Amino acid sequence: MKYVICTIACLVPLTSLAAEEDVIMRKASRIITQHRLLSRAELACSSLVLEEATKTVATVTVREKHGGKCGGAPETAPRRFTMEIDLKTGAARWDNNYPDMEMRPVP
Repeated sequence: MKYVICTIACLVPLTSLAAEEDVIMRKASRIITQHRLLSRAELACSSLVLEEATKTVATVTVREKHGGKCGGAPETAPRRFTMEIDLKTGAARWDNNYPDMEMRPVP
């Protein structure tokens, strides 16, 4: 009986984490679209990866998706850019794959 209770109690944080990750990914996608960081075709052929998240900041890496309609070698996924999102204000910074990898405000 203790095992069942622990299993249920342990699943609650995982469910919450998955919901938070979904919210972060929707925010990232919305920022990319609103600020036209990628075209619709580029976004369709991209994957967003949540690298790290705290209560205040999330780091999302955007990678090329290859194969199928997207073309390219399916075994590769080059990085397009990395973005940091302030989860309280919605402000975002990105490195735009700059050589110095410095984070700058999203235009």
